[in-house]
Amino acid sequence: MTQTYSQELRSDTSEIIIPVISGLTILAGLLAGVANSVRLQDSWPFWVTALLAFGGGVYSWRLVKSERPKAGAALFIGLYLFLITFLLVVEWQPGSPILYFYGVLIAISSMLYSLRAGFYTWGISVILAIIGVTIRAGGLDFLLLLRQLAIPITINFLLALVAYLTALEWEYAVESVSGLHRRVQQRRDDLFATKKELDMMNAQLRFTNQQLDAARQEAITERDLRTRFMNNVSHELRTPLNGIVNFAHILAHGGQGPVNDGQADYLDRIEKSGWHLLAVLNDLLDMAQIEAGEFKLHRELVNLHDICEDAMRGIRGLILDKPIELIRDYPDEWPVVYADKMRLKQALINLLGNAEKYTERGIIALRVKPEGATVRIIVEDTGIGIAPEHHEKIFREFHQVNEQDARRRIGTGLGLPITRHLVEKHDGTISVSSDTGQGTTFTITLPVAGSRFPRKGPVKPDVTPVVKEVEAVVPARPAAVE
Repeated sequence: MTQTYSQELRSDTSEIIIPVISGLTILAGLLAGVANSVRLQDSWPFWVTALLAFGGGVYSWRLVKSERPKAGAALFIGLYLFLITFLLVVEWQPGSPILYFYGVLIAISSMLYSLRAGFYTWGISVILAIIGVTIRAGGLDFLLLLRQLAIPITINFLLALVAYLTALEWEYAVESVSGLHRRVQQRRDDLFATKKELDMMNAQLRFTNQQLDAARQEAITERDLRTRFMNNVSHELRTPLNGIVNFAHILAHGGQGPVNDGQADYLDRIEKSGWHLLAVLNDLLDMAQIEAGEFKLHRELVNLHDICEDAMRGIRGLILDKPIELIRDYPDEWPVVYADKMRLKQALINLLGNAEKYTERGIIALRVKPEGATVRIIVEDTGIGIAPEHHEKIFREFHQVNEQDARRRIGTGLGLPITRHLVEKHDGTISVSSDTGQGTTFTITLPVAGSRFPRKGPVKPDVTPVVKEVEAVVPARPAAVE
């Protein structure tokens, strides 16, 4: 217990005990004075006691109230030691209880002054009792003192000991309660501080949420505008581009008369450029629909063989002028998948088209591996490969691993992001395994529908069920994918 807190408790106790003891003493003195008022020589000690108790009590109480509790307690204890001794001198008789009044004062002093004050008061009371009884008896008589004072002194000592232990226990209890109180106050202060921080955080979160809502609404508005723009642009561009492609094809094949080799070359370039622009428009429109959440599939039970063959026929014309071997590695029985036939074929064409763009020589293989409840569709090439640190980046929109190399190979950077979205919409996954100069392998894993179709038709000359891997021999260059 801190000294300040202990003094506050003793001061509060003094403010209560001093008026109570003083009032009881004054009342007892007045009653005794009235009872012995027949003879003034018998009653005057009681009147003096009441008067001193009143004056001393008032002054001691004022000292306590003026924040001098120890001075007030010392004056009060000293006054009552004098009053009890005074009564011994004028009123004591053998067997009189006046000596026991010291015990009350001893107990009070432990509460008002300090823990050990009771022992000090007891020692002073012993001396004063001996003096008072000696004066009252008219001389020093050791036998009388021993017979009359032994029991009261012993009892008063025991009272001093009990008062000390009680006050000590009380002080420890108060200290424990005080400690708990301080901890409660500290916890309360911590809780208030935490509450204040939480209120500030909540205010910040509300402000942040408002900003996020505004940003989200703005993003939705911009996305809708972009989607409408892409739809309008694709609609306005598709018709003239289709006309350009078709007219170039007709002219190149002599639809309006013979053309020379130079004109045929230019017309062929126009046709290829037109098809490329249409492919770019399709990719941009698909990505806009994906971002707007309007991309939908029309799924049905389909035979995977037809999808794979359509994709392979689409890539065959692109490798005619390259020393590349096109390999099919098909199963004997084909799984049935629940898919959008056009969109799944689009995903395979994207992967095969990437393989053609980044492979100068070697092989491009399409392998189908049924595995129980799933089927793996593997597109493998011996192209320039992709460094492992770029495996995740290639699925980002408009991302090219090597921009300079990508300019030589025309692409939008949307093929792989769209492919992954298409595969995931089919409840499947896509992964890549590659390294620089080691070729690339994309693996699509799809769930099967349960039943299987028999393999269709005889194996064509360019179909090879089991093929050994062909090592690509190409110059080292940075990896780049669409």
